[in-house]
Amino acid sequence: MPEFLRAAGFKIYFWSNEKNEPIHFHITQGNPTENDTKIWVLSSGSFQLAHNKGRISEKDLSRIFSAMQIYYFEFVNFWKDFHGGEVRFKDKEN
Repeated sequence: MPEFLRAAGFKIYFWSNEKNEPIHFHITQGNPTENDTKIWVLSSGSFQLAHNKGRISEKDLSRIFSAMQIYYFEFVNFWKDFHGGEVRFKDKEN
């Protein structure tokens, strides 16, 4: 489980076996589980909520999106490096 960032009690990570999915990250406040919040990373430089099973508040999600915006390219490169240079974005924002 590659961990990208830890801030304000949240962990930003992805599972190591998710190479075939479009680029995304999960958010948790504790130990990672299959019920953590999932965010798609879009080629436009923005993000899309896939689901909020972790029940993170709108306020905290907004803060996390803002923080990840700063690290957008670093995260994309982190994903690429981990997956051998491969990255696929979700096609649509809807």
